[in-house]
Amino acid sequence: MKETEISRVIIEQYNRQLLEHLVNDVIIVGGGPAGLTAAYYLAKKGVKTTVLEKRLSLGGGIWGGAAGYNMIVVEEPDILEDIGVSTSKQQDLFVADAVELATALGYAAKKAGAAIFNLLEAEDVIITNDAVEGAVVNNTAIKMAGLHVDPFCISSRYLIDATGHAAEVVNMLRKRKPQLWPKGLQEGFMDVAKGEAGVVEKTGEIYAGLYVAGMSVCAVFNLPRMGPIFGGMLKSGKKAAEMIYERI
Repeated sequence: MKETEISRVIIEQYNRQLLEHLVNDVIIVGGGPAGLTAAYYLAKKGVKTTVLEKRLSLGGGIWGGAAGYNMIVVEEPDILEDIGVSTSKQQDLFVADAVELATALGYAAKKAGAAIFNLLEAEDVIITNDAVEGAVVNNTAIKMAGLHVDPFCISSRYLIDATGHAAEVVNMLRKRKPQLWPKGLQEGFMDVAKGEAGVVEKTGEIYAGLYVAGMSVCAVFNLPRMGPIFGGMLKSGKKAAEMIYERI
């Protein structure tokens, strides 16, 4: 029967990929600009990488540009050029189509070899020997429905919190270890120059096995927000990938 054959191949292929990625070198929580950039550069170098995105679509905050004007800005086009995104120079800025960037990042990460699971949410982390060694995962729909359904686990040598403004993974730790971030997790007032520089400078390991990239960095270090300029977030993802690759 054609209908059940379609269902069978989908279920088999999905489960095959999931089983192959129960053990990883790197788990990236969040499929936005920083997370996908990190996934691209890690997978490109042969690092076994899994991206968990709780939403249906990848791209995080890229899609809407500024207030729904779906264009984004960077100051340096290198990473965009690397993944094949076209830009136009306007004074000292480079402008790109938000839809093109969001789709190109997802495509580049996937073609480089990263496994990407959307509609899967990290609800907790695995900590052994006082180091983060994986993620506790559940289906987004189950979480949204508020159902009491147990999760499953996937392991990693390193985990990147690329969940954006909410810094969701870091928040999981902070609930149990509030002394680690006594100032709380929040961004400062808008300051593009400081935010762009700071998000790259502060990208790195903040707890054994746990890295932060993108807007999660701003939340953790209370850096300024910077709106629809994305260069810092892309550079942050690339830097996190390079730092982890050196250790691997």
